[in-house]
Amino acid sequence: APCSALAAPAAARGRIAGLCTAAQGPPKPAAPKSLLMRYLGPDTVVASEGFANRWAVMVPAFTTHLCVGGPGFGWSAISSAIIREHGIVSSAASDWTLFEATMPMPILFTFLGVAGATFGKWQNAVGERLSIGLGALVFGGGVALGGLGIYLHNLPLLYLGFGVLGGTGVGLCYTPPVQALMQWFPDQKGLAMGTLVAGFGAGGLAFVAGLQTLMNYFGKAPTYLGRMGEVQTTTRDGILYARTESGELVAAVQATAADLAKVGGDLAEGLYAVGTGSTGATEAAVVVGAVYLATLGGCALTICRPRPGWLPEGYTPPASAADTPSLTVDQVMRTPQFYQLGVTFACITTGIYGIFSVAKGMMSEVFSGALPGIVTAGFTSTYLMMLSVANLSGRFGMGTLSDAIGCKHTYNVIIGTLVPIYFSAPFLVQQVVTTQSAVPLYAFIGSTWAAVFVACGSIATTPAYEAALFGTRNVGAVHGRMLVFNSVAAIAGPNLFVYLRTRDELSAVNDLLSKVEPGRFEAAFGVPVAEAQPLIQAKTITLSKMMALMPAGTPDPTPFIYDSTMYTMGGLAVVSAAMHVMIRPVDLSKYPSEPMQGEGKGEAP
Repeated sequence: APCSALAAPAAARGRIAGLCTAAQGPPKPAAPKSLLMRYLGPDTVVASEGFANRWAVMVPAFTTHLCVGGPGFGWSAISSAIIREHGIVSSAASDWTLFEATMPMPILFTFLGVAGATFGKWQNAVGERLSIGLGALVFGGGVALGGLGIYLHNLPLLYLGFGVLGGTGVGLCYTPPVQALMQWFPDQKGLAMGTLVAGFGAGGLAFVAGLQTLMNYFGKAPTYLGRMGEVQTTTRDGILYARTESGELVAAVQATAADLAKVGGDLAEGLYAVGTGSTGATEAAVVVGAVYLATLGGCALTICRPRPGWLPEGYTPPASAADTPSLTVDQVMRTPQFYQLGVTFACITTGIYGIFSVAKGMMSEVFSGALPGIVTAGFTSTYLMMLSVANLSGRFGMGTLSDAIGCKHTYNVIIGTLVPIYFSAPFLVQQVVTTQSAVPLYAFIGSTWAAVFVACGSIATTPAYEAALFGTRNVGAVHGRMLVFNSVAAIAGPNLFVYLRTRDELSAVNDLLSKVEPGRFEAAFGVPVAEAQPLIQAKTITLSKMMALMPAGTPDPTPFIYDSTMYTMGGLAVVSAAMHVMIRPVDLSKYPSEPMQGEGKGEAP
């Protein structure tokens, strides 16, 4: 057969090739691509011939981060509401605790890291569009499912929606824009990353503003029963009950002036029926989830990476960059520098995740008693949005600074700023309580704003730091692994804040119990002081309700329940300084050249 004549002269081989083709028949047509692959497949990711507007690519990249950054950094807007979803004006016995309501945030950031580490190589293979498209479905659907969890008061469903699915969606959407912009902006990596992850920070600002508007629209005030002392009450198993005008005994919550200051609105002090109102959190979450799904879908269809060999006009890669190979992901994981940078990164960001997890409630608890005319419900929401502005601007500002002075020096600036801020925060709180002045209040706001600014700047600087240490080719997958340290910080920060705050709050309540006049306590709660513990567990007794029973002039311990958290965060900042000093340039001689991961994936021939 002619197809077996492999040793024929060149001219004959040409004729034989034709005979082979004729004998084998026409080539089979390629299998048609699915609709999904025609729009989101790897071949669609590479920019078309003649397209070189890299700033246009910034729009879908920034918007992707704007969406996925919302629930994480704006979570305290939800947690401060769902801890009173049944009581509305104050937490009811059936409401979730602060710890339970805060947990979706660390779960989200945990699964962000897990998804980044798990899907990093897959994302390199399928390209940015398919990864973001899948992330849109998972993330938007997860937020809406979390809203259903609030409606059903189902904690596992809340964690699955906002936490597991939300975090996985963030992980799928987070690194593809990073990978794309690192290729579009080889000459301005810090600026590009700062601008990009500023979107992640701005997500909290947009989320809080939108969520608060929707919650105000859908929210409903609970039924007012009357003032304490004018309504017959009793306690059973620590739960407060009130008798209505019709004679029905219903679960109730008592709202003090301090409680109402956190809620806002024109409500009277006294007793409210449990389960008769709504915070509007359910409806708001469903609407926001649908908006995220549609917006991320649009981003998936428009993001792209440059053609192979493309460079910005007038840019020539430095000789050192051309001569220095990029390490593979497996090689990076064998370097001590990866873990040193990861621990430094985690210690820096732990405090920020803690602050964001309780920001709205912390501002109200610490300062509303001393300055009730200033620290209103609207003021606390504004504070949370201000921190989101710091999150946004810090990512951009510190990313730009890293282009000017280098990533290592930028990290030194970040750490050097955080240490004095954390250790001085309790002093500023003390000054507010002592002087009743707004000056130390605004100093506290300014210092926490600065802490968020620089610490979130580390998130923008880290991808460029990784590129400087390990090379740029696999920075997306490497950063996916680095996000595991981010997840550790996201778990540790909120849990440390809530644990230390709750511990100090319980200690303060027990201290007041030892000082309260027994007869007055029993008249208010229907049980002797010795039987107070069930009422504490049922949230019937709180610091604000105990302070209402104390003699005038009794120091209020509420402003100081976050002091130990600030000292702990200061200690972690010192640890980050010690770890960062150890980072040295990677000795490439220890890592022989290997085929680059992701080479040729998602690029047109």
